[in-house]
Amino acid sequence: MWKIKVKVIRLWKQYSAAGGETIEMVLCDLKGGKIHASVKKELVAQFNHFLRQGYSLLINFSVTHSCGSYKTTTHAYRISFLSTTRVRSCEQLPEDLSGFEPVKYKDVLDGTLNPDYLVGKYW
Repeated sequence: MWKIKVKVIRLWKQYSAAGGETIEMVLCDLKGGKIHASVKKELVAQFNHFLRQGYSLLINFSVTHSCGSYKTTTHAYRISFLSTTRVRSCEQLPEDLSGFEPVKYKDVLDGTLNPDYLVGKYW
């Protein structure tokens, strides 16, 4: 298990027939590094009240390889919350830590951005 201090820069609930309701989020550390994190349906009730967009947290976690279409970050791994994961509030990370990496509109239109990641890199 690893432990990091992060800010939740994006958070959403997702529903699929196969996976049920999950909590998905993009976390950012003090250096601006971003990673995707997921809470599976079995653990949503355990973590739902701790996780809010804009909150800074100290968490311990497990990692798995990041794969699939439409990845939210370029990080090779993603965080998976487990039943043993612990989440604590901590002092707020800087307000300007947003994770935004604006791109040129022309690059969106002409397809020069990597299609494996969400267009615009707004994560």
